[in-house]
Amino acid sequence: MREKLKPLYELQQLDLQLAKAQKAKASLDDGSSKRQQVESARAEVEKAEKLLHEATTEMHDKDLNLKTVETKQKSFRDKLYGGTVSNPKELESMEKEVEMLGRQKDKLEERILELLDTVEEHQSSLAAAQAALKRQEDECAAYIRKLRDDDAALDARIRELSAAREKALTTVDPALLKRYGSMRAHAGGVVVSKLEDGHCSACHTQMTSGFIRAVQADQELHTCDNCGRMLYWEP
Repeated sequence: MREKLKPLYELQQLDLQLAKAQKAKASLDDGSSKRQQVESARAEVEKAEKLLHEATTEMHDKDLNLKTVETKQKSFRDKLYGGTVSNPKELESMEKEVEMLGRQKDKLEERILELLDTVEEHQSSLAAAQAALKRQEDECAAYIRKLRDDDAALDARIRELSAAREKALTTVDPALLKRYGSMRAHAGGVVVSKLEDGHCSACHTQMTSGFIRAVQADQELHTCDNCGRMLYWEP
């Protein structure tokens, strides 16, 4: 009986390895989580670019406004101190205009200084975001390559085990193979259990000494009284 059970036990080992490889292949993810991390990092770069663009644009606008105010202020001062205007009311109006333009100039200069700091901060933030995106892209690319390598290796392993299984099928006793097929699903893939140190290796039930001797005598097929699996003993 041992000689009949051995090919079945070897087939079972192939089936267990095949099931493990298939499960491992099914559990491989598609890298979507890593891709999402890349997209999140890219969104941070776009956000930093937008903030930098807004600050730079405002600073450019404020600089143009400052130049306009300075030009106007110079024009009024030239008239005010050039001696071309003598009317007291006009002179008073010009003085007020010069003062108002001076206040505008001060505010614009203050804002430009603030924007210079803001632009510098946004430039630093953008550089950090771009570096983070590069890291995420590199990590994602490496992860995807590993997934593909793992998938290819598992495909090769499954093909190898499937071919070995087809070959092993020809060596198994048909009656035992039929019994194996009917029990396999509810036995968790383990239909043939080794008798090791007087225990069923599947459910770990301790056998009596008389039962152990009967199994070792190898005259007939014996099953575990607890789990019902076929018992296979190797000297």
